[in-house]
Amino acid sequence: MDLMGNAMENRGGNAVENAMESAPESAPESATDAGMDGAMGAWVVMADADKCRACRKCELACIASHNNLSLKEAAKALKLGIFAPRVHVVKTGEVKMPVQCHQCEHAPCARVCPTGALVQENGRVRMRPQFCAACSLCIMACPYGAISLSYFGLPEADEAGHLHGREIAVRCDLCEDWRRREGKSVSACVEACPSKALRLVHLDG
Repeated sequence: MDLMGNAMENRGGNAVENAMESAPESAPESATDAGMDGAMGAWVVMADADKCRACRKCELACIASHNNLSLKEAAKALKLGIFAPRVHVVKTGEVKMPVQCHQCEHAPCARVCPTGALVQENGRVRMRPQFCAACSLCIMACPYGAISLSYFGLPEADEAGHLHGREIAVRCDLCEDWRRREGKSVSACVEACPSKALRLVHLDG
């Protein structure tokens, strides 16, 4: 794809194959993750609707961090429907607010998943993308609308401009891989929010 050509080069050839080869069954913890992932219960990103400007920078930062893109490339990918953010800005006449995974105590998404792609471990819902069949049952089960289908790696475009590639369900994972890779202590959306409307909160187990 012309618009995403630079991103394909940055990811090194066949992005789908590279992503499949690097997808772990259970992501290892680093020193950065230990404080967040090793604690009892779970961490979630909480939003303050009074501070949210609906600028959608959190959505772009989310796409960029999960797909190794620049913010400019992430904006193109979002516009073209290539990648879906794992945080969704809801804007009505009276409310502006980002929505993402709430780490439900008895997560309906994990309970309904027929392939074991979504599992609940140590109080956290985790995604194992290699098992996802893109059946959309988790999307229907999520009470917050926090799960979407997104391409796993860059898709191919045919002569008519239609996209073809493997899709998987995506939801907030607190940017585990990005935090580990970049040595960050907060998720990309929290870091990118100009109004400090997002923050990490620990849910007591």
